[in-house]
Amino acid sequence: MSVVIHAVLISGLYALVAAGFTMVYSVGRLLNLAYGTYIMLTAYAYWVITQQLGLPTGVGFIIAIAVGIGLALATYRGIVRRFLHDPTAVFVSTLILAIVLQSVMVLMIGDLPRNVLPVITGTILVAGITVSKNILVAMVLSWVTIVSLLVFVTRTHIGRAIRATSMDMEGALISGVNPETMRLITWLWSGALAGVAGVFFGTFTHLTPYMWVFPLVISFAIVIIGGVGSIAGALIAAYIIGFAETTTTMMIDARLRGAVAFAVMIAIIVLRPQGLFGREI
Repeated sequence: MSVVIHAVLISGLYALVAAGFTMVYSVGRLLNLAYGTYIMLTAYAYWVITQQLGLPTGVGFIIAIAVGIGLALATYRGIVRRFLHDPTAVFVSTLILAIVLQSVMVLMIGDLPRNVLPVITGTILVAGITVSKNILVAMVLSWVTIVSLLVFVTRTHIGRAIRATSMDMEGALISGVNPETMRLITWLWSGALAGVAGVFFGTFTHLTPYMWVFPLVISFAIVIIGGVGSIAGALIAAYIIGFAETTTTMMIDARLRGAVAFAVMIAIIVLRPQGLFGREI
């Protein structure tokens, strides 16, 4: 029961972490390898606002979301927009950006680990197991986020326009859709989601300039396993990874945490290259 409960909670956190990456990759078909640094930088922003300046949690959240949006839009306008028809260039340039941002943070604040206080303090008993209220809130928020994304891209006019742009740009243009506006909205959403995820992920782990690698690995594995074009598949993939990882780390060895996601991803690529719920491309 302890394994099951912790797996559900960790899976929810992973789904929240991957939501912004899923937005760009599943809808826009672009691999933004700088996404992990958004989570790192927004976590630091929240830490500075709430624990260094002593401002309220709500202000910290707003600043973190604003930082995430700013980073995402700057990445798109400054780098990605130049290479829209060259996915390899996007892949390489965003990875270089991530390494540069990591180096800047090391120079500015050093690499000593720092702790972020929970957004929601205290614990609660679930089936006799003590659970942090903070990670429970993150799990609930992940469901709200994924469901909101599904509703947004399938039920709203802007969401359908974004999907149309990703599937057939010429057809979208003929229908009166501005692809550039749709891309900006997609990246804006991605940055905002990274801000929310950064706050909760920061409370789950230690802050260091190198912490961006793990959320990037998890996000990448989730969208590959879930399948290109499937936001619902990303949610299910988060739970597959969460359960596999929790079972492995709690019953075998905690040092296998990062390897589990890659192992599951490789198995899916071999058995079903388009992912569990993706379209064949």
